[in-house]
Amino acid sequence: MNPLGAIVMIAIGMAGVVCAISALPSLRRPRLASRLDAYLGSLGPRRSPLLAPNVAVRGAIGTAFRPLLDRLGRRLQRLLGETGQDLEGRLVAADLEMSAADFRARQVTWGLTTFGVAIAGALLLVAVGRSLSAPAVVIAAVMFAAGGVMACDHRLTRAVDRRRRRIVAEFPTFVDLVCLAVTAGESLRGSLELVAAGSGALATEVRAALQEARAGRPIAEALEARVHRLAVAPLERFVEAVVIAQERGMPLADSLRAMAFDVRETEKRSVIEAGGRKQISMLMPVVGLILPVAIVFAFYPGLVAIRTLAR
Repeated sequence: MNPLGAIVMIAIGMAGVVCAISALPSLRRPRLASRLDAYLGSLGPRRSPLLAPNVAVRGAIGTAFRPLLDRLGRRLQRLLGETGQDLEGRLVAADLEMSAADFRARQVTWGLTTFGVAIAGALLLVAVGRSLSAPAVVIAAVMFAAGGVMACDHRLTRAVDRRRRRIVAEFPTFVDLVCLAVTAGESLRGSLELVAAGSGALATEVRAALQEARAGRPIAEALEARVHRLAVAPLERFVEAVVIAQERGMPLADSLRAMAFDVRETEKRSVIEAGGRKQISMLMPVVGLILPVAIVFAFYPGLVAIRTLAR
């Protein structure tokens, strides 16, 4: 048997052994802490695991490797230097129902997957006949793993940016509807409940703030907490106007109407600026594709005629 076949057989055998060990009843039993949490969980932030917003269902393999992923995730968090609160805020802004530990475990999974893909690619190159040095393969695999970790973080950043753009796009209409409801005689909380009954990213955030308000938290504090995590400037101004209106008794409808007008004007200016930047990029296909073809069609008949006369 060649060395590559031996490596593959050993890898398959080790995977089978890991699967068999992870399926043992002793490893699948719940821990004592999770068994007692249903009775003693009132001392903590949540009374029962059944009240969790999103209970992840894992198999035997996921349960077996979860502690290792958690440890690697904590080390990765210390290496990156980002605090858990900042990561929790990004996850809330992206509307992802997972904790910071779950996201770090996902990052570690992405890194290990890309590391395995790099090693598998190196083995395939060796099987084809290419000679590779072991240090170069290890360095490339580590770079692939780092790229997988950063790609997972970049994906979260893009999700946050997309959701913030959706909130900014929905904000003028949302404020207009709240303004109409307040002008019609509804209270602030009633207006927010009417508008938040719809769909959209902003309506989801307002519903979450209203749920906190129903639990006993003041509506202004609930809105400020959600806005602080989202970091959207128009929404921050909206919350400031709401707080000032509640504290000083100022009319809210006029300030909301002016706020919606300002946001629409800002969006209009941003669209005009984006159109101006796109004009430069539109010149690239014109200069690189259309103009050379036009020049060929213009000068080719003349060149043919000159060659005919020269003969």
